[in-house]
Amino acid sequence: MHARTIILILLLLSLLGRQAFAADELSDRVTTITIKSTVRLLADHGSITLGDIAYIQGPQATAIEALILSTPKPIASGQWTTISHDTIRSAIDSASGLQVGSIMLVGSDSSLTRRRAINKTTMPSNNKPITNSEAPEPILRDVLERWVYARPWLKSTPGMTRITFGTGTRDQNLLNTLASDRQIIITELGRSKRVSCQIAIYENEVLITETSIRFDVAVQRAVRVANAVISRNELVSDQSTSIETRWISPMDSPADPKSSLGLACKNSVNPGVILLSSMIEQPVIIERGAIVSARSLSGTVSVTMSVRSLSDGRLGDIIELESRDRSQRFNAKVAGPNRVIIIKKPVQLTSAGASTTSQP
Repeated sequence: MHARTIILILLLLSLLGRQAFAADELSDRVTTITIKSTVRLLADHGSITLGDIAYIQGPQATAIEALILSTPKPIASGQWTTISHDTIRSAIDSASGLQVGSIMLVGSDSSLTRRRAINKTTMPSNNKPITNSEAPEPILRDVLERWVYARPWLKSTPGMTRITFGTGTRDQNLLNTLASDRQIIITELGRSKRVSCQIAIYENEVLITETSIRFDVAVQRAVRVANAVISRNELVSDQSTSIETRWISPMDSPADPKSSLGLACKNSVNPGVILLSSMIEQPVIIERGAIVSARSLSGTVSVTMSVRSLSDGRLGDIIELESRDRSQRFNAKVAGPNRVIIIKKPVQLTSAGASTTSQP
């Protein structure tokens, strides 16, 4: 019977090892497509390919980059056209030769426009031929995006940031307002799930327009996500969580994926939920009433004594303790499981209620 149990355990370990190897092998085969929220094409850009509007990584990147996408209307300078998430997914699904099951699509819609080509005239003093050069004509959308990238609360790079503006006519007309030779003042009104700004545009010291706009900002982060229900006070582990790359609000404060291991959840966490810094804390390593080892450090002299904790304690907490005969009380800093460092001289309790300070 004992030998049979050992054989079953070995078979189970072998199966788990194969599954882990298969998971690693599958991750190596996945191709990730991250859609850009906005794209500005050259004036003479031809067909739109998936490589024009997305960052692509993985073994199928070369084939996917060449996929041609259709647009609902021609893309013109100063106007915006949207290629929807569904259009992109449909182009991938209908393409021949792709392993669709190993393609992960990240992001939503992509808005495209063209830069305007400006003819630069030849100066009389030289005979160089006239050439068409791409000179991006700044619009309010460009100014707003640069403003977002400069925010101290963003803590991200343009390549890891996705800004999504409204698709309504009012917002699109505002975003396409020319910004060259104009003073644009952007005032942040508030931010929670969305960012709200007040926009004032001046030209030659004359106010052209003053209005507000709201838009979404997301940043790409490595976060720790619950795989199963994590109970209150349960410790975060590799078995109950996994590390994923998610688009989240820059206002969120996710827990550090590495240092969060071994911390305790303040409340129950459901599967699929991202662990935030506010959701976890140091675990209780000294319980109220426990007998712990207290050490008093004074120069080169070290005195150790057994004492009773009067409260729960986490690493770094200052808690109150008392001697085992209940004659002295003092404060100490939690230094480890059932270990504290005395930071205040013990107080000798008297029968009359008065107290005197004494060494432990």
